[in-house]
Amino acid sequence: MLLAVNVGNKNVSFAVFESGCGDIAAKFTVSADKNRTADEYVILVKQLLDYSGIDKEKLDGAVMASVVPQLNDAIKSVIQKLINKNPLVVGPGVKTGFAIRIDDPAELGADIVANAVAVVAIMRSETADAPAIILDMGSVTTLFAINKNREVVGGAIIPGVDMSLDALHRETAQLPNIELSSAARAIGKNTKASLTSGVILGQAAMIDGLIDRFEKELKCTAGEAIVFATGDKCEAVTNNCTHAFRYFPDLTLCGLAHIYKNTVEI
Repeated sequence: MLLAVNVGNKNVSFAVFESGCGDIAAKFTVSADKNRTADEYVILVKQLLDYSGIDKEKLDGAVMASVVPQLNDAIKSVIQKLINKNPLVVGPGVKTGFAIRIDDPAELGADIVANAVAVVAIMRSETADAPAIILDMGSVTTLFAINKNREVVGGAIIPGVDMSLDALHRETAQLPNIELSSAARAIGKNTKASLTSGVILGQAAMIDGLIDRFEKELKCTAGEAIVFATGDKCEAVTNNCTHAFRYFPDLTLCGLAHIYKNTVEI
């Protein structure tokens, strides 16, 4: 079995794959706490594996992506103590199966790389020849483009939903910090409704507009690009978009499994 780990700004996500890039046998998430020691993480992750019915002795490999360098050593130590092996860390040298056509490929976030690997695998399995756009909504919102040649050609990075709400509260004297909810209408009748409209519908309009611009720069017709979506903030926003999305909640983790197979198993 393969352990895939995605270290994000707020959470660390774990998934256990039965074999290769197949079914996920278990998955769970813990908070990305920089003050937690490696030993504390080991105890917590082992308990969650036990709770999920996973025998750690059957874990024979691990792959890891991280956008939080301060947590890398702790999480790598967790994996080493659990399976007695070093994880494959997504970075220069891993086999993605496609070219990255940006100014400095090393700048591309490991999570974005994993998303692209998963999408390319899906598109190849379906023999689809359209370009693709990947929306990932977590701490930040990212949109990245894959052309018809299956090359990552760049993207856009936007403040995330929670980040926008927090900034509005922190940088103003009277705007409250509200819980995320769906926006019923664009014209809010009170402060909470107006904030919700601005953040939720604002992100939806921005995403729609960027997809339109991406398609023009990819030189494809409107609606031709297949748009994939992932991330825990997607639902409230994409429900208010005009474009259609293919939602894959485990896109990043599945991409990590593909990277492991491409790099280690072949």
